Amino acid sequence: MSNKIGNILNLLRIRQYYKNIMIFVGIFFSFRLFESSLYFDLLIGFIILCCASSINYIINDIRDVEKDKVHPEKLKKRPLASGAISITFGICILVILFLIIIFSVIFLIPHIGFISMVILIIATGQIYNHLLKNYAFIDILILSTGYIWRALAGCMIIDEYVSAWLFLAIFEIALFLSIAKRKGDLIYLGNDTATDHKKVYDQYSLKLLEQFHVIIAGSLFMTYSLYLIDKFSLLTTSSFQGYLAIFTIPISLYLLMRYMYLTTSKPKIARSTERAFLDKGMIIAGLILLIILFFSFYSEKLF
Repeated sequence: MSNKIGNILNLLRIRQYYKNIMIFVGIFFSFRLFESSLYFDLLIGFIILCCASSINYIINDIRDVEKDKVHPEKLKKRPLASGAISITFGICILVILFLIIIFSVIFLIPHIGFISMVILIIATGQIYNHLLKNYAFIDILILSTGYIWRALAGCMIIDEYVSAWLFLAIFEIALFLSIAKRKGDLIYLGNDTATDHKKVYDQYSLKLLEQFHVIIAGSLFMTYSLYLIDKFSLLTTSSFQGYLAIFTIPISLYLLMRYMYLTTSKPKIARSTERAFLDKGMIIAGLILLIILFFSFYSEKLF
C-alpha cells in the first residue's frame, strides 16, 4: 500500500510543487500579508496550480513512456515507465485532476483572470513538451514563463498590481535555475549521454551555459536591487524600511554565488533544483533575507 502511494506521489511529482509557492508573491510584495480574508482563495489557488502542474507531468509521462523505458535514470523515477502504475490508472488520475480544477474554478474561484493563468500554465507546459523542448534557448525561455503565470495567478486572485520589476526578477530566477539544470546535466552526464537524455543538448555546450549563467546572475542581481530602490523611494513616511531592505542586496548576491558554486561543484544538485534548498548556507541566508524583507515591508504595521 505504501509503495502504491509512493508511486502515485512520484507520478504527481509533488517534489516539484514548490514552484507553485510563486502564487503567494503578490500578497507579500503588495503589503497585504496581514489580510487574512485573502488566504482561503490563495490556498485553493495553490492547490489548483499543483493539480495543473501534475496534469502536465502526467501527460508528458504518458507521451514519453516508451522512451523512458529504455532510460535507466528515468525508469527509476517514472512509475508509468517502470510499470508500477498502469497507463489506464494514470489517465484516471488525470481525469480526477481536471475535475478538481473545473469544480474549483466554477464554485470556489470563479475569477476569469486566474482561470486564464491556469490555462496558460497547462498550455505552456504542453507546448514545451510537444514542440519547444527540442529548440535550444527557446526551451529555457518557455519554461521560465511558467513562473510568471504562477505569480500572476496570485495577483489575479487578490486583484493586485505588482511592479514589473518583480516579475522580471521572477523570470530571471527561473532562467537562472533552468540554465543551472542544463549545466548540471552536461557536467554529470557528459555531452554524449546528455544528448541521449534530451536531444536539445546537442546544441548546448558547458562554456556557453556558463556564460549564460553569469549574464543572468548579473541581470538578476541588478533587477532585484533596482526593484528595492524603486519600491522604497516612493515611501515618504520613513526611510527605515528602505535602508533595511537594502541589507538584503548583499545577501541575495551571496545566494547567487552559493548556488553557482553548488551547481558547478555538485551537479547532482543542479539536476534536482529542490536539493539546493537543503544546503545549510542557502537555508540560513534565505531565512535571513526573508526576515529582513518581512520587517522592511511590514515594520510600520507591526509597530
